[in-house]
Amino acid sequence: MNLRQLLIVSALIVPASFSVQAQRRRERLPAPRDPQFYEPRNKLEDLEGRAETLLIKGRHWVGIVRGQNGTARVEATEIRDSDTGATASGAVVTIVTEGGPPGEIRSVIDYDEIEALVKAMDTAAKATESITRLSHFEVRYRTKSDFEIMTFKQLENNVIAAAIEGGFFDRSRLYLSIEDLVKLRWMIVQAKERLDQK
Repeated sequence: MNLRQLLIVSALIVPASFSVQAQRRRERLPAPRDPQFYEPRNKLEDLEGRAETLLIKGRHWVGIVRGQNGTARVEATEIRDSDTGATASGAVVTIVTEGGPPGEIRSVIDYDEIEALVKAMDTAAKATESITRLSHFEVRYRTKSDFEIMTFKQLENNVIAAAIEGGFFDRSRLYLSIEDLVKLRWMIVQAKERLDQK
């Protein structure tokens, strides 16, 4: 193959490889999370994910909040490893949305995280336009297990609204009123109080 033929062949191959790589990169944004390399983010996830272990789980249903596009269920939970005696407890918020990912999206919140979450919910529920000098605002808080609360000023009607979001591989967002966010906060506190009973 002479130099001219080599240049022609390389001129055809190089652009084709760039377009394939560009397609692959576009398909992978954002990069999917691989369950094989998943690392637990809190004590409940660590215990729940153990294999070849007899786990004893307890649950107490607290209540359901109905949002604009679905529901959120709150439960108190505790898990005990029967071999080692290790225990973990906390709250579980299960989100079911219409038009979102199929099934339920569960977020487990460690007992140690509940107090900080409740304080953040109090602050977010009281947020007004005065927290920033700009025309719109958003207040967010996320737990270790990716359960997220937010309040924001809606662009279309200037009403202050709220939302919660959960999930790891698939995420689901439930839109709430501020009153519904306060109800959800109360249910999470009830779950903590149930766990405090001995």
